[in-house]
Amino acid sequence: MGDTVQITTEGGEQFFKHYYSYLDTARQNLKHLYHEASKVVWNGNTLNGKMAVDRFFSDLPASKHEPFSLDCQPIASPVTIPGQDSPDPMILVSVMGFVRYGHLEAKPVILALCILLVS
Repeated sequence: MGDTVQITTEGGEQFFKHYYSYLDTARQNLKHLYHEASKVVWNGNTLNGKMAVDRFFSDLPASKHEPFSLDCQPIASPVTIPGQDSPDPMILVSVMGFVRYGHLEAKPVILALCILLVS
């Protein structure tokens, strides 16, 4: 169990660093973090597929994220992909913080994000 927690924590932290770096400074790279069949729900808006996610994020105003809490949990997959001996593990990444959209003097809003990482 110790190895699972360590791998989960390290994987979640690495994803976290890349995700917010891309979101604030290099949005064109975000699409590389999503699978073709990815599904994103953002404030009630459902985005289906990598290209829809890419278009949505590219249309958002500039942002500055200030996360203050990160939690990474291993999730056992209930599904085995055909041709594999065992299901792929997943990581649930939960983030809390603040985000500013537009100019840096904008009032920060609360950020609560949960992402399920699937290999």
